Amino acid sequence: MNKKGFTLIEVIVSIGLISIVMLLLFQLLLDIQYESNHTSYAKANQVNRATVIETVQKDLMNNTLTRVPTITTNGNRKEITLTFQDFAKTIRVAEDRITYDSETWLLESDGDETYFDLNNITIDSSTTSDNCSYILNVDINGDGDCDANCEITENNQVIIDPDTINESYKSCPTYQLLKITIPVVVEGQDENILDDFEFFYIGL
Repeated sequence: MNKKGFTLIEVIVSIGLISIVMLLLFQLLLDIQYESNHTSYAKANQVNRATVIETVQKDLMNNTLTRVPTITTNGNRKEITLTFQDFAKTIRVAEDRITYDSETWLLESDGDETYFDLNNITIDSSTTSDNCSYILNVDINGDGDCDANCEITENNQVIIDPDTINESYKSCPTYQLLKITIPVVVEGQDENILDDFEFFYIGL
């Protein structure tokens, strides 16, 4: 007589296959959830990054620095003090947060995935001179006539007489160029400068 049904081996194999499929689906769900969370963290960090940069850059653009900033260590954080003519403000950087002008922004992360690289904060400074000019006309012998840096009108334009230029009255404004970089490390990525906090200053 022909008996129809499942043998014990067929049942075990079926359970094994179903278990494998369930494990794969579970892992897929975990990966989707991780990517979703990671994306939300990344978006929040980009919003915070843009806000911090805008806040600091506004001060750098509208005020004159009186000294080149330096990096100091205060406990478990780094500090960069921006000294302007009438006031000073400090950028304070911890592993998971950055503070400026009494306002703090957190680095969103899942565990220790994203953090400020406190050991590689840099301040690059250089100077450049351009647009030299001669600042005044000079009466050398006191006879009332211009003897150096004399202005001559030609075709309604004022120029410097090259035969009487006195180099001691030459003025070349010096511009300070400054770049502050606060790197952000995202685990699993070799380098991602899009997450770094960068500030720029150009001034006399």
